[in-house]
Amino acid sequence: MEQQQSISIRLFNSYSISSINFFHVSGDYTIYGDSVRLFDADDLSFISVLKSGDSVFLRMPNYERKFRFVRFVPHTSFSSFKLKSVHPDYKARTYDDELLISAQSKTLQLFNKVNIEKYVAGVVQWEVGTNNPQEFNKVKTIVCRTYALGNWRRHEFEGFQLCDEVHCQVFKGKTFNQNIRDAAIETTEYILVDDSARIITAAFHSNCGGQTMNSEDVWSKSVSSLRSINDTFCMRKANASWEKKIPKDLWLDYVGTKYGCPVRDSTFVKKVLNFDQPNRQIYLLNDNYFIPLKFVREDMKLKSTFFTIKEDGENVVFCGKGFGHGVGLCQEGALRMAEKGYSYTKIINYYYTHIHLIRFSQMDFFKTD
Repeated sequence: MEQQQSISIRLFNSYSISSINFFHVSGDYTIYGDSVRLFDADDLSFISVLKSGDSVFLRMPNYERKFRFVRFVPHTSFSSFKLKSVHPDYKARTYDDELLISAQSKTLQLFNKVNIEKYVAGVVQWEVGTNNPQEFNKVKTIVCRTYALGNWRRHEFEGFQLCDEVHCQVFKGKTFNQNIRDAAIETTEYILVDDSARIITAAFHSNCGGQTMNSEDVWSKSVSSLRSINDTFCMRKANASWEKKIPKDLWLDYVGTKYGCPVRDSTFVKKVLNFDQPNRQIYLLNDNYFIPLKFVREDMKLKSTFFTIKEDGENVVFCGKGFGHGVGLCQEGALRMAEKGYSYTKIINYYYTHIHLIRFSQMDFFKTD
């Protein structure tokens, strides 16, 4: 198999899997047990892998044997395989390139060593779907690639680079969508860096509600590439507005108990029951009481921090805009820009500031000392 830059992804990261089946899909594979070549997988290969203590139990017709680990090594760049979890029973997923299986005390550990561009294409499908304008697909491939390489060492102490869940990026296997594959190919190696040539934090969210946020307003650290901007593109999209009603007593008890606010003071109560936010703020500010809106969002299970509060009888109504933390790329805004004919470079530069688009090979990213 030709040399390509690859990334190691832990599959089924939060699942406890005791039995899984390997199906050969395309290309050729050789199976190794503890680094010893065992046999090749062909079109009819059906191989069961089971957890047996701290060992991996390999089973197929007329063959059973235990190993510390098993590797399925591809011969070509178009080799792929399918995994079907048996215990527990999960839907089959298809992956590209190499598979490594070892055992832990409670589960099989599965690692996909996959070419970065194939990984990025898979992430784009599982993060945003397949029926999007091509310029938006290009934006997402660049953002997902930047995010992956910016978090390259997140799981290094565990023996792999990234997991396949929201903690890193959702990855449930290869994409069969040609448009997404083309977008990954056209933007191959492209990542975003700041003025100091450092990979940026490629933050993104669903909908900003008309205004994104500065990074320090959410995560305390100021980042030059993550500045607040006004955004009209997302305002007619699905997550542009929302509403939630909660009992007035519950709201007053919350601000009184958690933040020590004087809920018996009629002046204060009037303010906290009628809060306006024409532009994004950080705090629900009432005289000397600073209540972080990001905590209100978490505690009240709201879609965003961009909301107003109105008194309505025995309730208070949160009238909100947007969905998510509001930092970086507004996905629904970017989607609308693509629908209106903006190029992927225009979209990226609209949502991220002081950034540059370069190929990661220019940084010697994979060079080791």
